[in-house]
Amino acid sequence: MTGLRKTLVLASVLLLTAVTLAWGAEPVKMGAVMRLSVGAEHGIPCARGVEMAVAEVNKAGGINGRPVKLIVEDEKDSPATAVNAVQKLINVDKVVAMVGPMTSGDAMASGKIANDAKVVLISPTATTPKLSGYGDYIFRGCSRIDTQAKVLTDYVAKNWKPKTVAIFFSNEPYGKGCAELFGKFFEKNGIKVVAKESFMRGSRDFKAQLTKIKAAKPDILFIPGYTPETAPAAAQARQLGMKQKILGVYGDMDPIYIKLAGKAADGHVIGVEYDEGYNTPKNKKFIKDYNALVKKNKDPYNIMFAALSYDAASMILEGMKKNGPTAEGIKKFLTEVKDFDGVTGKLSFNKTHDVVRAGGPGVYLVEVKGGKYVVIK
Repeated sequence: MTGLRKTLVLASVLLLTAVTLAWGAEPVKMGAVMRLSVGAEHGIPCARGVEMAVAEVNKAGGINGRPVKLIVEDEKDSPATAVNAVQKLINVDKVVAMVGPMTSGDAMASGKIANDAKVVLISPTATTPKLSGYGDYIFRGCSRIDTQAKVLTDYVAKNWKPKTVAIFFSNEPYGKGCAELFGKFFEKNGIKVVAKESFMRGSRDFKAQLTKIKAAKPDILFIPGYTPETAPAAAQARQLGMKQKILGVYGDMDPIYIKLAGKAADGHVIGVEYDEGYNTPKNKKFIKDYNALVKKNKDPYNIMFAALSYDAASMILEGMKKNGPTAEGIKKFLTEVKDFDGVTGKLSFNKTHDVVRAGGPGVYLVEVKGGKYVVIK
């Protein structure tokens, strides 16, 4: 994405989320910290999800006649930037709650600030186990990475019965963490890690590392990281004649992955947080509205990330409706809510403020078949 495109996207998000204060009432201020430049393919859909939830509430009359004003900041995949964004939202904008930051590192770095200020923060996508029980005002709207790892590796062990795996990971906190954690779960399932190589963010040539991996003759290949690297890595594995099943992490549920990987995307299996086939009136409406919004704004498309942030924002807003637009009222609602009607499932929070989806771990497994994501478990 060019610098101009980043600027236009950020300006568009800020413009579209500003509430016209013609209501004659002081607005309730809510924040969002999203990946609007680095990682925009996920962050812009997340921002749209929050926008949608806020727009629905404002259309219905706001919070006790007060409009909700959404203020969106860019975390830039930088803990320092995320900290500054959260401090601005709290100290300058006076928000009572926020959705984000999105990445684990950014959420961990800024979560203490929000908690100390007694401002509710829900990260829709931070997967680190370290965020569990992080503070009274800190919540997580997605599954922990260890939950995702268990579901995926258990399925692979039971259905594919591989003996060995190679791990080719992104050499940054998320990729390294996934490599270590999933590696332990593979080993627990009797699947030996026979090769481990890494790549840097921004890399486009992976043949040297993949050649080493190919020599180890693994039964399966696991590539954790971010879509701009994981997709071409999968494509180059196929170019080298590697025919192993390829596994990834939930950020790969992205049409951009299929586009970049090409034919190599077929058979790709990942654990995800959202099923478009979830048959509820709320989810059907969400899908229709999100697709219309993407078409209107020519956004990068990622309905899973939009759904996660939509649910996080919707729960914050419902807390405002039930208990008033204060951090204390929102926190009370989130700690007590049971089976909230979300588009990703029936939602509650456990004692460590991790989201719980009724009926199971809340992690779906999908496989790319014919250029589309198909739920297999």
